[in-house]
Amino acid sequence: MSEEGDDRRPQDWKIRQYYEKEGLQEKILEIAEYREIAPTYPNGYGKRPDAINFPGDFQALVEDGAVAFHSSVEKWRNPLLIDNVSDLNQLREGWDLVIDIDCDHSFDLAKDTAELVIRELEDHGIENISVKFSGNRGFHIGVRGEAFPQEIDQQEISDMYPRLPRGIIDYIRDNLREEMMELIKEYGLEEKMETDNGKKPYRVSDIENDWGQRHLFRMPYSLHDGSWLVSLPIEIDHIQDFNKEEAEIDNVDFETDFLSEYEQGEATNLAVQAMDFLTEKEEERKEEIKKKQDRDFERPDDAIPEQHFPPTIKNILEGLEDGRKRALFILINFYRTVGYSWEEIDSKIWAWNERNKEELGETYVKSQLRWHRNRSEDVPPPNYDSNGYYQDMGVYEGDNLEEKVSNPVSYAFRKANRRQDSNSDSDSEDSDEQEVLECPYCGKEYKSEGYYKKHVEQCNEDLEVKKL
Repeated sequence: MSEEGDDRRPQDWKIRQYYEKEGLQEKILEIAEYREIAPTYPNGYGKRPDAINFPGDFQALVEDGAVAFHSSVEKWRNPLLIDNVSDLNQLREGWDLVIDIDCDHSFDLAKDTAELVIRELEDHGIENISVKFSGNRGFHIGVRGEAFPQEIDQQEISDMYPRLPRGIIDYIRDNLREEMMELIKEYGLEEKMETDNGKKPYRVSDIENDWGQRHLFRMPYSLHDGSWLVSLPIEIDHIQDFNKEEAEIDNVDFETDFLSEYEQGEATNLAVQAMDFLTEKEEERKEEIKKKQDRDFERPDDAIPEQHFPPTIKNILEGLEDGRKRALFILINFYRTVGYSWEEIDSKIWAWNERNKEELGETYVKSQLRWHRNRSEDVPPPNYDSNGYYQDMGVYEGDNLEEKVSNPVSYAFRKANRRQDSNSDSDSEDSDEQEVLECPYCGKEYKSEGYYKKHVEQCNEDLEVKKL
């Protein structure tokens, strides 16, 4: 947390007093229904999963010292059972679309970006749109899950998470790209868009698309544990006139709802258009992957550290209930291709086997290790789209980078190379390169070292969370 944030932090009694205000508890309970809740304390997140089902649950968290609250965009039959199922689709009942507008260059630019997104939603026939101030640098725009069709192409909408919501946001980003570039030019921030790969408007005013499993957003009327402003729901026609002083702890009332109104199926056109866009982009990526022959890897001399492993591999390493034999095949090939010695692989495989709910037999593990060791070539694990593997096993995380590469090894190579480039650039005289700091876990870029450090600390604390 920045020193400025420390200066603004209310005293503990004032935070508790705020959360005890009449009307607030009702709003918290409404949004918390069927969602996973993640309270934030001065030293980080509380235990996960958690839930708020009754007034006493919320009061207990406040009395325990919670200063902010996040909830899942996903809705669950019972969020407290999340860690007890191997396939989250079995427990997920639905999800809401919460679009995060984040701009640290200009709050007025964040307002204009939010209005562009809202116009795009309205152009697709959506009338019931929620808006709230994020509590810091932007806005959250919400569409209730019930506004989407129950299924698309005979697939339940609840099972299309996070692929579809991420696809919707990418579709919106693509539609608004040219307008965003012109808007940023009007603000005199054109140079901020420049990268080695062309102009990127969302580096300046981001419409965030880094959705993953158990994605969280700051709950309406929660404090922001940095700015110490309230994440305040507002009316759409108040965006341009909104002033951050309205979100100060003493100025807030609880009259406006977030994600409360919807019309069944009003977001069908958006979902269908986004699916067509997503399918087209996925086909383009597959063609690019084929051209690049992504499976041709040269094993590095120094093993790639685990911090650069893809989330899907990390999910496997936590231990499994089902798919252990396929996971063993994946891990042996993955470890070998990213540079680990057979002695290291042997040690890591046995340690992983102990984390499984039921260990694979010793004879089987030994035979697999021996067979792979006797092979004359290093072969990468199956690609992400291989039938019978990651997605069928329920371990595929599908973060922003995993959706762009074909293989877990590609992910690790990309992450490791990025870090090396960043380190080598640290002595460069190119100040533009020095300013950009990239999270080693999710790839998000920052120009402010303070925000970067805080994000990396949070991202490392819980790799499954992408915090809005």
